[in-house]
Amino acid sequence: MKREVNINHLTRVEGHGAVNIVFENEKLKEIKLRFTEGPRFFEYITRERLYTEIPKIVSRICGICYVSHRLASISAIENAFEVEITPEIKLLRKLLVVGECLESHALHLYFLALPDYMGYPSTIAMAKDYPNVVKRGFLLKEIGNKIMKLIGGKTIHGENILPGGFKSVPSREQLQKVQEDLYKAIPEIKATISLFDSFDYPKFNKEHPISLCINGDKFALLGDSLGLSDGTLFTKKEYELFIEEKTSTYSTAKYSTIKGKPFLIGPLARINHHINNLRPETKEVISTLKTSFPSYNSLHANVARAIEMLELAFEGIEITEELIASTPFKREVEIKPKAGTGYGVKEAPRGTLYHRYTFDDSGRCISANIITPTAQLQAIIEKDLADLIEFSPDVDDIELRKRAEMLIRAYDP
Repeated sequence: MKREVNINHLTRVEGHGAVNIVFENEKLKEIKLRFTEGPRFFEYITRERLYTEIPKIVSRICGICYVSHRLASISAIENAFEVEITPEIKLLRKLLVVGECLESHALHLYFLALPDYMGYPSTIAMAKDYPNVVKRGFLLKEIGNKIMKLIGGKTIHGENILPGGFKSVPSREQLQKVQEDLYKAIPEIKATISLFDSFDYPKFNKEHPISLCINGDKFALLGDSLGLSDGTLFTKKEYELFIEEKTSTYSTAKYSTIKGKPFLIGPLARINHHINNLRPETKEVISTLKTSFPSYNSLHANVARAIEMLELAFEGIEITEELIASTPFKREVEIKPKAGTGYGVKEAPRGTLYHRYTFDDSGRCISANIITPTAQLQAIIEKDLADLIEFSPDVDDIELRKRAEMLIRAYDP
């Protein structure tokens, strides 16, 4: 006997998706997670484009995390042309990343995930009973938005971020205001961590086969070295040697594996990997939680997101202190195009992002490859959905749909 459980439109996710689960004689036969956006051919569009055009083109891949695409592409461009940026430009980019993650994580936690755990269909429906919780979400999101607007030029698709630096840089007074906002964010983020730690998270999945994130001596969302949970380290130039991409017959996203296995990326992978590298202030908060790390429960990604917000807010305060002391500083360095290939990696809010470009001697793009978090998440989410069914053998179809959506939303795909 054949039975199908279909979710034709995944709600409260930042893309477009659907799920088809097929049982035969009450045993799982197949799971198909479909990301259903039409192909947009960004890699093809970049061909023959001048290097200055590429960041603004590829940033349109995502309106939420345009900063990640912009910085990954700029990193690859600077790598190809052997450009050395100043310490202040590096710090300003890190501060921009703080803003991006505060905005994106607040959006996900309060407006996409939280209604599942509070028993409401949406945040709007929740606002009547929990106005202060919803206000907290708006406050944190706005602090992130203000940082992105100040440094990036706009909240969405800002054009102030350039290869070599920025068109303009903030004043000392503007940086001081950012620092004040980040201090205000700290207690609100701690309340966010406590809120998401308070929920009961059923065990939905087995241990992840392997996980991936940027490696280093401290928690970082920008870098050149990657680390796997099995201890393997590799450089950004080796990314395509480790990430195996295949096309899928039922999804526009590619199906990615490492060593033939699905792999975890994103906040849970990062906190698991860097749990001993976090600031003492963050570790102190973690020590009070009932959720423990490293964790292999995918639903704990929401607690990990909130922890990342705290770690990044502390980092942002330190960065502004350094930048204020260095003001005024040089906003950009000179770029001289030449033939070559460059590589850029960046931890986007939902996972590791990779850009690679080859240029001719005039700085025009010959070829490109972009591996997005969505393309890397499909395999691990399907694996988790199979585990979910194994852990939930007696639930009816309505409850199965609900649990499947909650699990997928935890990845913020």
